[in-house]
This record gives sequence, C-alpha cells and structure tokens, in this order.
Amino acid sequence: MNERKCPKCGVELFYSQRSNMLRANREQATCKRCSKLGELNSFYGKTHTKEARQRMSHSGTDNPFYGRRHSKETRRKMRLAVIHRKELGMTVYPRYNPKACKLIEEYGKQHGYNFQHAENGGEYYVKGLGYWVDGYDEEKNTVIEYYEPRHRNQTEHDEDRQREIETHLNCEFIIISG
Repeated sequence: MNERKCPKCGVELFYSQRSNMLRANREQATCKRCSKLGELNSFYGKTHTKEARQRMSHSGTDNPFYGRRHSKETRRKMRLAVIHRKELGMTVYPRYNPKACKLIEEYGKQHGYNFQHAENGGEYYVKGLGYWVDGYDEEKNTVIEYYEPRHRNQTEHDEDRQREIETHLNCEFIIISG
C-alpha cells in the first residue's frame, strides 16, 4: 500500500492524515472524505432515537421561534445592511414574480403608466429605506405593488411599508392583487 494515498479513492493525503494512517490499522485507514462516507465512520448505520429526532425537529409549536417575528427595528436594520452591501459595490438583487411583471405591464398600458419593473429596467430601489418596489413610474411618481395571496396574512407589515414609501417618495401607491 502506498502510504501517501488513500486506499479507497487514491487521493494524496496530507502529512497529518498520513501520520494518523500510520497509527491506525493500515488496512482500514482512509482519507477524511472516505472515512466520513463509509463504514469507518463511527456513526455508520446508526440512527437517532425517536425522542432525539423529535427534539431536533422543532416542528410547529415545539419550535422555540414559533410565532415570533422580527421587530420593526430589526427589519429596518436588515434593510440598511442591504443598503450597506449595495454601497460597497456588492450586487444585490431582489427576487421577483414574472406573473407580477406581466400584470404591472398590462395595468400600465390600460391606465397610461410607464412602470419600471424587474423585467423592464429592474425593480426600483427606494434609497434610504432599503425597499425595492415592484413597479415605479418616475414621470408620474407612482409606485405599484403586486400582492400575492400570502399578503393577506401580513396586512400590518404591508401597510407600514406602504406608509413609509409614500412618505419618503411623496408618491401615489397602487396595489394590484393576484
């Protein structure tokens, strides 16, 4: 057996791995990767007890974070952290809904708006607040947001956000629902 290579995968071993191999049974000694994957792992074939799995799952009301939400101040700090990353030159993109872009585009055509959105110049970034809005018509100073069904469960948050954006931009705010 070549003492410099793992007998299972043939990868070159580091000095510390070779010295560990010399101390161990040479027939069974392998690199860290192979020993973690195979029968040499001391946990190989073992499973957790039902009670241990239950303690680790933290599902539903057992979860210590069940029912807790970030405070308004914490959410503001997280948004400001995004602003900071953006100022450092890091690329930060929000997720977006392609269906929303189509609906915003249709609404704009019907009502005479030219909204900038994720598929038309990128979502508008409200500097100072750390928000991206689904659509913004700079000429008419109008924000449009598409609310998916999940927004029905977060009305207070949405109202606070809307108020902040309206105050900051002094704009009209339109909501369309899906």
